[in-house]
Amino acid sequence: MASFSHWWMLYRMGYLSNQMGIMRRYLDRSNDWQKHLLHSHKLILSEVKRRKPKSIAFLGSGWLLDIPLNELLESSTEVCLIDIAHPKRILHKYSKHPNIKLVDIDITGGAVKWAWDSAKGKRKLLDFNRLLQMGEEAVSIISKDYQFVVSINMLSQLHLLIEDFLICKNHMSDIERLQLAQTLQQAHINGLPKDRSLIISDTEAEFYNEDGFLSHTTPRIYTDLSELTLLEKWQWDFDSNFTFSPDYKVLHNVSAYLK
Repeated sequence: MASFSHWWMLYRMGYLSNQMGIMRRYLDRSNDWQKHLLHSHKLILSEVKRRKPKSIAFLGSGWLLDIPLNELLESSTEVCLIDIAHPKRILHKYSKHPNIKLVDIDITGGAVKWAWDSAKGKRKLLDFNRLLQMGEEAVSIISKDYQFVVSINMLSQLHLLIEDFLICKNHMSDIERLQLAQTLQQAHINGLPKDRSLIISDTEAEFYNEDGFLSHTTPRIYTDLSELTLLEKWQWDFDSNFTFSPDYKVLHNVSAYLK
């Protein structure tokens, strides 16, 4: 069980409220999200059918919305669900399942605690080379015992809450924001095992005004993906109610890669 100080850190940095926000957004926009979620399910199952792994690790499992868990369990596959904190409902439902292992870990290798300590003045800013090394090691260690590893809609999220927290505390410049995103995303990719990894992530956000015209786009991935093998692309109707961005409907472009 996590200590109170660890829970408090995740709470104050927005990890727990962000988790609940994802579920609220899903419940509000479930019809819009279904196409994206089903696409993720089918792609994962297709790769599993092709590879026939005896064990699978999911990095960023969350609420399991984009993971075809029931189908995987029907084949007696060993499944490891990895996240910084699992929702209580997921813990209650699956903590005693014989084929499921739940792991709570900061997959960045410690960037969350580094940011927490830095904002409190307990530690000097860590150099980005060290962050890269920590992230690579964390992903590599947690992935090494599994025949297939899926990074599931996590790559674009690695830096966001850390970045927001440090900006709120006036501990991060614009240049450092970009460097943080590049570093954590590259570390995640570097740590994934070669020839047995699937990455699914939103890569770009499109913003449409109320008349349906594209206003602008913003990247969601800031590191080079050219060495990965592009498998598929699709679009995710992320928010059409102007709740994520008050002036725009938001659509995410999603890509799946093999490493």
